[in-house]
Amino acid sequence: MNHTTELPQLSLEQPARDDAEAALLAQLAKLLTAADLLPDLRDFAPQVRQLFPEPAYLVGCGSAHIWLHRAADPNRLAFIR
Repeated sequence: MNHTTELPQLSLEQPARDDAEAALLAQLAKLLTAADLLPDLRDFAPQVRQLFPEPAYLVGCGSAHIWLHRAADPNRLAFIR
């Protein structure tokens, strides 16, 4: 679980594949900066899934993290903790 004094942090693990994906990742970063303290990141996962919908992307989460994959790529695109 996140400490209540920490804001969620976005780590990009791969470069965007095109301008459209870069815009989505920028929008995700903006949403995170506007987010309140989130003691449980599962509450933020629906917003990530809305930005990065299936079947093109896979979004998974736990209470302390969210991970984002392109559906066709086993490597993570981004990680939020």
